[in-house]
Amino acid sequence: MLRSRIVLVTLSLTISVWGFAQDQSTGETASALPDPSVASVAAGDPNAMPVAATRDLQAISLLAQSINVAVGHAQGWGAIQDFVATGTITYFWAGEAVPGPATLRGRAPDQFRLDADLPDSAACVGCPGTRSYVINHGWGVLKGPDRTLARLPFHNTVNIGILSFPYPTIAALVADPSTFINYLGAASLNGRPVYRIRMQRRLAATTDPDGALSSLCTTDYFVDAQSSLILRTLDLTHPDETPLRSYAHEVEFDGYSSVNGIQFPRVVREKVDGQTIWEVQLSTISFNVGLTDADFVLQ
Repeated sequence: MLRSRIVLVTLSLTISVWGFAQDQSTGETASALPDPSVASVAAGDPNAMPVAATRDLQAISLLAQSINVAVGHAQGWGAIQDFVATGTITYFWAGEAVPGPATLRGRAPDQFRLDADLPDSAACVGCPGTRSYVINHGWGVLKGPDRTLARLPFHNTVNIGILSFPYPTIAALVADPSTFINYLGAASLNGRPVYRIRMQRRLAATTDPDGALSSLCTTDYFVDAQSSLILRTLDLTHPDETPLRSYAHEVEFDGYSSVNGIQFPRVVREKVDGQTIWEVQLSTISFNVGLTDADFVLQ
């Protein structure tokens, strides 16, 4: 895992460090990948998210621009190490909406925590109480309102970075020369023109000799063609018992506003198989509060 400081990769550095294949006749980066629909992913199509073993110039350029817009050209990622955000979350369980105050924490590049204080509800096991969800360098733990701890299947957490604010994770992947990055083309998202970019993180051969884990680390990013901000991510999630069946897992980002020069999404929602699992509306955000590894451990 990448750790500590993330360095913002500028486009000029990106071009000079890595070699890229371009269509010499047009000057545009060629893409040989299909553009699969969310429906094909949700149907569990094993070929729904193929990845070409390339680092595509056009895709990296679009991601570099997105990072620059999100954090401000002058600040760079070295100035942002962590954040704490508060607001209200609503879970949608068994046909019932269960709301409550929530606190989100993130630490670059791949630590995330969500704590929600939930009321008594027939749809919430163990409520009332605090429900805590943590991703820590690819490992996940859930603590229920009744204080029981459950380790989440690694095949469902290895590809999760900072769920509510994707830019630190994106910057780390772009900076890693082993990451495959593909441009899938222009698309439309809720009537808005977007660019669709696919990235696959490659784990070390000593950790992943047959590439099985790396195949789980594929994510599509939908970049707004007008604002350059990330509007959605799409990857796969799986039943607890097996990674061989797949469902579409989406995170949507909306209501961006400037906080100390950083574009932060005030509304975030998570979906599985097209169904909204939760939606959070954030009211306060603070950066560089001094989070440590201990803040992402549940006991």
